[in-house]
Amino acid sequence: MKIARMLFLTPLLILLAFSSAVRAADDAADDSRIKVAKDLYAAFSRGDMPGVLALYSPDVVFIFHGPADIVPQAGTYKGREGVEQFFNRIVQNFEIPEIGQRLFSVEGNVVSVVGWENGISKATGGKYTANWVHLLTIEDGQITHFEEITDSGAIMEALTPADVVRGEAYYATCVACHGAEGQGSFGMHAPRLTLQGPDYLLRQLRNFRAGIRGGVQDLYGWQMNGRASALPGDRALRDVIAYIDTLPESRAADKVNGDAKRGQTLYQSSCASCHGASGEGLTALNAPPLAGLDGWYQLEQLKKFKSGVRGSHAQDTFGAQMRAASYGLMNDQDLNDVVSFTLTLTPQK
Repeated sequence: MKIARMLFLTPLLILLAFSSAVRAADDAADDSRIKVAKDLYAAFSRGDMPGVLALYSPDVVFIFHGPADIVPQAGTYKGREGVEQFFNRIVQNFEIPEIGQRLFSVEGNVVSVVGWENGISKATGGKYTANWVHLLTIEDGQITHFEEITDSGAIMEALTPADVVRGEAYYATCVACHGAEGQGSFGMHAPRLTLQGPDYLLRQLRNFRAGIRGGVQDLYGWQMNGRASALPGDRALRDVIAYIDTLPESRAADKVNGDAKRGQTLYQSSCASCHGASGEGLTALNAPPLAGLDGWYQLEQLKKFKSGVRGSHAQDTFGAQMRAASYGLMNDQDLNDVVSFTLTLTPQK
């Protein structure tokens, strides 16, 4: 009986051992394919184009789905030369500061990767977040077929230039506080919008929308959080800024009770290196103009920087710089004096 049982069990044990060995081999193959995929994204993230190309086979077929008449990188590319052409189009048209992968899975020799990216169109300045799926066929340690299915609609929105007509319609939600001509209103704590330039204004709208600026500790900033979030997407932000850029130069009456002469000395030591000797602003330093900017608004913002209400968010790099600069102004008298000086400066045309 024991011999018979052994004769029955032996083939079964051999089959189980063989199956285990096959599964182990398959698992090892799956792991190696996932490693190739992860190596690809790591090389891309560090800007190692030779490392990226080396992971593709010489005759790879590379497909990016999308409308080729709108999305410049859409199409089918062949060979490493084609892959290089694809990435050249990316570099020419976009900045991609962030890219991430959520899931890697394997079926046969195909690795499926679910991920996302944040990008910026160089032509329009439009920002987008696109979710995508990559399908990588991997054989003998190289990618022989690559296919990307992405949210091309988000990319198309970023590629679309700002529309002044649409922006005028969106600006209707701004008029009550900032005025029909963007002149601002002291009573509504709404600054003049026709001075600081489209790049600065767009950055602030994006910060309000993302919660980088504002918040419940900042009542008027909190109101702007809601206003910015109500605009339908980043393209709408660009549209409304394009319209504001067409408004005439105008401003509400303004006065600050301070010592402009003393303020000039404070300005030169604490402000001029970023905002310019004449308050003209320095684009290279992302510092907006101060000449012509509402004095009450400057005071309000300086107090927010000093108290940490503004400039404390981890993603507000330029706000953090302003917080540091504001430490040189020790008290309310310093703030009033330096703003009194900026009000003597003539806005640049």
